[in-house]
Amino acid sequence: MTTHTTQVDDLQLVAQPSALPCTELFVRLILMDWSLLPMLAQVTATAGRLVGAVVDASSAAAPAFITVRLRLQGEMLVIEVDDDLPDLAPPRSTPGERTGVDRHAPHGRTTWCELPLPGGLTAGQVRLPRREGRRTLVDEPVSGAPVAADPAVLERLLTRLSGWSE
Repeated sequence: MTTHTTQVDDLQLVAQPSALPCTELFVRLILMDWSLLPMLAQVTATAGRLVGAVVDASSAAAPAFITVRLRLQGEMLVIEVDDDLPDLAPPRSTPGERTGVDRHAPHGRTTWCELPLPGGLTAGQVRLPRREGRRTLVDEPVSGAPVAADPAVLERLLTRLSGWSE
């Protein structure tokens, strides 16, 4: 088995009840992106259990911050939840899962769970989306000079906005 990470995506949340549906949506989007929808129910339940434990233990007055991370590594999909809560009990695991907790000094921890990829897949065999280096459809200036706005576009925009305010 290789320990090389092939793909990773994460999401930062506040440990409030809204973190659970956000985690579910995040898992759904990432597994769809990675073409791993057969794992959806298992990964959603596991991520929800890990995030739910932090939400339940967090103070409503000063909630913890959570980072939910999905990672493809070797023959596993790894779910990680980072938090800054002290002395939270380790998560319970279900059959087929390997879980653990890594503590960070002075406080904080990463709770993780490894799930085997379906059908004997390895991380290198998972169909990943093609991502371009450029994140925008607007051509950026090569010279570094500021891009001027088109006056006709600005006029139309201001006209529409003034119509909404009346």
